[in-house]
Amino acid sequence: MADKPLLIFPFTVPIDGTGRMRDPAQGIYARSMARALAERLGAAGTVQASCATLTSHGPPGDLEDVDPKEHGWVVASQPWSLDEACAVPLPEGTEHLLHGGAELTDRVRLRLLLIDQPHEQLALDHVVLRPRAELFQALDEAAGAVAEALGKELPDQAWPTRDVEAFVAYMRGRDMSAAHEAGVHVLEPQRSFDGYLEAVRRDPDFSEAQERLLSLALDFALAGQGPLEAARSACELLLAQDPRAHMAHAALAEIELARGTPQAARAQLFKLLAIRPDWSPAFERLGTAHLRLGENEEALHWFDAAVRERPDDADTLFGRGAALSALGRNEEAVASWNALLKVSNPSVALHEHLAHAFAALGRRGEARLHRNLARKLSGKPRFPLLSAIGALFRRLT
Repeated sequence: MADKPLLIFPFTVPIDGTGRMRDPAQGIYARSMARALAERLGAAGTVQASCATLTSHGPPGDLEDVDPKEHGWVVASQPWSLDEACAVPLPEGTEHLLHGGAELTDRVRLRLLLIDQPHEQLALDHVVLRPRAELFQALDEAAGAVAEALGKELPDQAWPTRDVEAFVAYMRGRDMSAAHEAGVHVLEPQRSFDGYLEAVRRDPDFSEAQERLLSLALDFALAGQGPLEAARSACELLLAQDPRAHMAHAALAEIELARGTPQAARAQLFKLLAIRPDWSPAFERLGTAHLRLGENEEALHWFDAAVRERPDDADTLFGRGAALSALGRNEEAVASWNALLKVSNPSVALHEHLAHAFAALGRRGEARLHRNLARKLSGKPRFPLLSAIGALFRRLT
């Protein structure tokens, strides 16, 4: 029987005499430690654990006052009672939820309340109290106590850094990333990368902090979650701290491609290859940059190199076909796109390119077939005038 998943809510935070959060930063750490515990428990498939998000529209509880116009992060100021916790709606199949209290100052304090909803009882009430310098041991102890209560054995696992302050900065970065992912209002989005940059400054070998910084930069560049210039600045600051951070050049190249400046993207990719000549994903991106510049022979050279390394990569096969077609080598282009059809779902663009290539080859029936398939995928009618007349008729009757 499959294990039932465990849902971990952001922990509560200490409040002052007026009922307000003593230090707003504690809300960040409460969310971050919940996230860290979910990932620690989920390591090696020990427990199906995921971290839930509480916002101003979250589950019941004694929540901090917030501006109703803002969709902001909220952490409950006091632990829920057993009845309240049992009333929290959980995803189907989930039987346990974990919440409690968290504080990170000169010490780490965690109170873990594991709720067994089907039996309406506490499965665990455990307190972890350690000096701040023992943050990793505190999180390991907390995860171990939860795993034991669920009848699991927590495997040993190395943390991505042994520098506590680097990890604390990283947790702040994760909190900001999660806010962007959830669509939460961020007051100063240009500062979204500060936590990750501090983590890398404190521990240059903290590769996970680099990876998450670059992932957030790409989210800014490609998904519009924040200012494009903030993403570019973060990558450049990372390179200033670690000139060997080759993936920062990859992220900058994507930013330039998204901005429609393939020449600048090409320059970033050559800088990347000067650091890591064997990093094959750069080959396809270089092919794409050259293709957008109209340098089709150079584009084909890089797409061929990419195919040798990653023969089933969809972007590579599509780009290689486009370069071949631009060079008038339509038979080879069709072969590349047919190979793509075997490894990827067809797209409107792919069928349109195939239709164009078959038309250039004089193979009108196949060209017509792919035009119809492209039209079907895009939802466009085959005879737009008749469709418009039909729509008008339906409105008048």
